[in-house]
Amino acid sequence: MPILAQRRATKETADAVARSAERLDGAARLVAMLEDKADNERIAPGGLAAVRAVAETRAGELDDAWKEV
Repeated sequence: MPILAQRRATKETADAVARSAERLDGAARLVAMLEDKADNERIAPGGLAAVRAVAETRAGELDDAWKEV
């Protein structure tokens, strides 16, 4: 594999890992917010559905990012 292609593949891998880390951090923040809310009040089904939708979207984006590598 030519050097330029190796560098491009390495950069794509690094970018995919960075995107994955950002998405995982976002999901962790959502879970932490949900836990904080659960300590003080009841969580509405709509709130849970919203968190679930965001987490599923992020998981799908994470899968897509790794497919690019």
